[in-house]
Amino acid sequence: MVVTKNEVFPGMEPRSKLVPLCAFTVDVEDWYQSSVDFDAPISERVLHNMERVLAMLDEVKVKGTFFVQGLVAKRFPILLQELVREGHEIQSHGHTHRPLFKMDRRALRSELESAKKSVEDACGARVTAFRAPDFSILEENLWALEILAEAGFEVDSSVFPKKMKRYGIGGWNCFPERLMLANGKSILEAPVAMLQIGGMRIPVAGGGYFRLMPKRIIHEAVKALTDQRKTVILYCHPYEFNPDELQTFRGKVSSRLIFTQGLGRRFFRERMQHLLKSFPFGRFDEVLANNVIP
Repeated sequence: MVVTKNEVFPGMEPRSKLVPLCAFTVDVEDWYQSSVDFDAPISERVLHNMERVLAMLDEVKVKGTFFVQGLVAKRFPILLQELVREGHEIQSHGHTHRPLFKMDRRALRSELESAKKSVEDACGARVTAFRAPDFSILEENLWALEILAEAGFEVDSSVFPKKMKRYGIGGWNCFPERLMLANGKSILEAPVAMLQIGGMRIPVAGGGYFRLMPKRIIHEAVKALTDQRKTVILYCHPYEFNPDELQTFRGKVSSRLIFTQGLGRRFFRERMQHLLKSFPFGRFDEVLANNVIP
C-alpha cells in the first residue's frame, strides 16, 4: 500500500480554524452479546446504557459519532433515529461483532453488506465509515481494507497502532492517513489516539487503559496531542457508563471476567466528562474534515 499524506477528508472542505481536534466516538453494542455469546439476542441494556451516554453529551453540549453494530440497529431502529435528531453521526461497527480476522473474503463481504444495510435502513443516512469489532484488522488480514473500500466505505478506524496481545499492528502510523490499496481504491485510515514518548507508545484512547490510568496522565496525553495540533480520536462503549450491569451476569460468566471488565467503570463517566469539558471535542467526520491529515 502507498500512503499519500497531507490530505483533507474527501468531499468536504474546512469550515473554520476554530474547530474540534478531538473526536468523541462510541462503539454501540450489547456487552454480553459482543463479549460472551455472539448468538445471544440484543438486550434492552443497550438502550438504558445509551441514555447515560446521551445525558452526558447533552450536559457538556458535545455531538459525537456512534459506530453502531448492525444487530443493534435492527433491534432498536428508534435509537438511531433519536441519534440523528440530536445531531450525532452514525457509522458502522460490523453486524455480529465477530472478529474480522476469523472471516474469509466472502464472509466479510456478507458481514459488511448486512451491517451497512441494517444501519442505513434504521437511520436513513448513508454510512461511509467503519470500525471493526475489537480492532480486528491485523497484519495478516489487511486485505480487509480492500473489501471495505469495495463495499463503499471511505474511512476506517480499525487499525490499533500498537501491537497488543489480541490486536494491533506495531509501527503503524498513529495519525490519519490515506492508503492506496492493491485493488486501485483508497481509504482513509483514522486510528484511535496513541501518545508517543520516545520509542514508546501509550494507549490513551479508551478501553481498559483509559479506565485504569491515572486521570491526570490521560488529561496530559490529550493536552500534549492537541498542543501539537494532532487529531485525537477517543472511543468508548455504552456499557462502560453502567458500573452495575455486570452484576446481572454473576453465575453466567466467570468472576474473573466480571472483575476485569468492571475495573474503572465507577468513575468512567466523570473521567470522560472531564475531557469533553477540557478539550475541543466533536463528531468524527467534522474532526477529519476540518483538520489537515498529517
